[in-house]
Amino acid sequence: MSDVGPRSSVFTTLLVHQNTMVADWPDHRSRLERHAKRLRIALPENTPEFQPTERHEWQLMRVSVRAQSQKWVVEFRPINIRNESIDAITLPAPRWNQRTNGCKHGDWGAYQQALEAARAAGCDAALLIHEHAIVDADRGTPLLLDEDGTVWVPSESDGGVDGITAALMERRLKENGFPVSRGRLNERLVARCHELILVGTGMGVCRVDSIDGEPVGSSAVLSSIGHRILDQHFTDEATWSNLRTHDE
Repeated sequence: MSDVGPRSSVFTTLLVHQNTMVADWPDHRSRLERHAKRLRIALPENTPEFQPTERHEWQLMRVSVRAQSQKWVVEFRPINIRNESIDAITLPAPRWNQRTNGCKHGDWGAYQQALEAARAAGCDAALLIHEHAIVDADRGTPLLLDEDGTVWVPSESDGGVDGITAALMERRLKENGFPVSRGRLNERLVARCHELILVGTGMGVCRVDSIDGEPVGSSAVLSSIGHRILDQHFTDEATWSNLRTHDE
């Protein structure tokens, strides 16, 4: 992304099924509109379209709008880690201002650098810390299963991105009888948790086995039900939208 500031662009990343259909487009479009409004970027009125490539596998598609051009830009990239057990490091969360924090914006380099730092440490993800609490991760949203059975999600007011997959998990976990609360994932809560997972469009559901070399939790209950929720979601035809360029 451009390094000329948060208001240079707005984007979202979608899951593409074998280059034909994209998941959860209405939710992504709605979030794009919310974030663009906060960043004062005008979105095109039409829907982004893309030409299918010859790659017949699930991958990611980033849809962005640059403030100066006000046109859709579509870019593809492969999925690296998905639905796996991972190791994480902690880093300070990037901060801008209240209007900008939590937006998918043009100054995304800090999140990319966080991922690079995790990889340099032999890990898979970076957990982003603000005022001694986990508020986000470099490519997903942390969800924590507490010892009393409550699932904790970071408060958006702390600066984390309002994740599409996290919102789905929050709804479906409640339907499955899990109490879900938004709040601060502080050190005490993390230390006693049964399980910590990261959920996201690209990552799916990844169980965090360790943080900064220290083991985390001893349960797989949250990740197991998370995988079932995503499996059910992606078998629902209503999940998928066709954004391919129509043949002339």
